[in-house]
Amino acid sequence: MPNLNLYAVAVAWLVLRAVYAWMFLYPSYGLIKDWRGTVQTTALLFPRYAGFFAFASLVIMILGALSILLGIYGQLAGVALVGFNLGGALIHYRLARLVRQTHLSANASEADQKALAGVVELGVVGHVTSAEKNFVLAAVALFFALVGTGPLSLDAGLGVFSMITK
Repeated sequence: MPNLNLYAVAVAWLVLRAVYAWMFLYPSYGLIKDWRGTVQTTALLFPRYAGFFAFASLVIMILGALSILLGIYGQLAGVALVGFNLGGALIHYRLARLVRQTHLSANASEADQKALAGVVELGVVGHVTSAEKNFVLAAVALFFALVGTGPLSLDAGLGVFSMITK
């Protein structure tokens, strides 16, 4: 009788890889569709050559996600996605700071001022939690970089840290 724990481990690895890849593949379409916004957001981290860095980031997102999902050079993708996610955290902290700077003129009604204060608070919370999510994604990417992409990978580990896992 086969060891069910081995199947459970294989399924757990596949679920982890699929969910992790989805975190990058799902937003990719929106980033392409709103390319001006993507470049503008990237400029918060890279004011010079923002278009180039936006394109490079999108390539890292898509190829890194597919690489980890399929288990092909997943360790290299993990290294690239560590940097990508740390940059993403920094961008979200900068966006939270920009949201905090939002204000209405002194002539705005008290109700409008109160409404804007609530929106600002929610915006700051949203960006700070997104930054924290990026730290978790960076940690998972580091895990893939160090350990590989697990069972049922198409490539057993040709990444930069493959000598550690053998």
